[in-house]
Amino acid sequence: RYTVDGLSGVKRPLGLHADRLGVDIHVVATDGAPVRNLDHCVRSAHLEVRSIIAAPVATGLACLTEEERELGVALVEIGAGVTNVSVFAGGVLAGLASIPMGSSDITDDIASAFGTQRNWAERTKCFHGSANLSPRDNHEMIDVVPATPEAGDGPRITKAQLNAIIRQRLERLMLEIQKELRKLGFNDPVGRQIVLTGGGADLKGIADYAQQSLGSAVRVGRPKGLVALPEAHGGPAFATLAGLARFAAADPIDLRSLEPAHQMVTKASPGALIQRLMAAFRANY
Repeated sequence: RYTVDGLSGVKRPLGLHADRLGVDIHVVATDGAPVRNLDHCVRSAHLEVRSIIAAPVATGLACLTEEERELGVALVEIGAGVTNVSVFAGGVLAGLASIPMGSSDITDDIASAFGTQRNWAERTKCFHGSANLSPRDNHEMIDVVPATPEAGDGPRITKAQLNAIIRQRLERLMLEIQKELRKLGFNDPVGRQIVLTGGGADLKGIADYAQQSLGSAVRVGRPKGLVALPEAHGGPAFATLAGLARFAAADPIDLRSLEPAHQMVTKASPGALIQRLMAAFRANY
């Protein structure tokens, strides 16, 4: 966001006359080693890395509207091991925080609580799990597959027991999300919307649960604006990948690769200045 002669909120100052030009830049920093390892991994597959961007920037391109980014919206990406909380305002990314907790922690809780394998816990979470409770959950039974064949037959649990484990972890996650939103200045819930993305947003009923916990309108963000996107890739888990495709298609300019432009500045003589003033006077009067 640019400031022209003290006037803030200017998106494109190109072509404007000003005595003073300022810019408000949001810098996202990260550890260098993981980024270099990722870059090396991609190049080892004989692919070129053109740029590296923060995940919320790509995700926001895929599932947020221009009006949402302009008016103010919070984007919560629930990944496997990390949950990113970001705030957009004035059309740009205004704040970002990361929480070391994600949907894989729910899977681990299920596996630990019922003594089963993580694969079974993940599959059961996706097919039977929900963030909401229902009276019918006490009557629906699920056969637990034991962690080892030597353990014999696994126990039978109700769907209510499964969802209780899920909600315990979700409660902790929502408290952390609420803390980070306050730190980022996303305090007033009136008229503010929260968008959930990431694989964790595929959990049934999570939008309603988050709306009750966070006190704001919540929806699940899905990729938009891509033609012929397969239905299997149209969920919130693929929002970041879809945003990367849109970012690359826009052919963004990397400011670090631009050479500084040199412009010749000449000082006009007093006589030339008077002649220009006289010419302007004759043209207008």
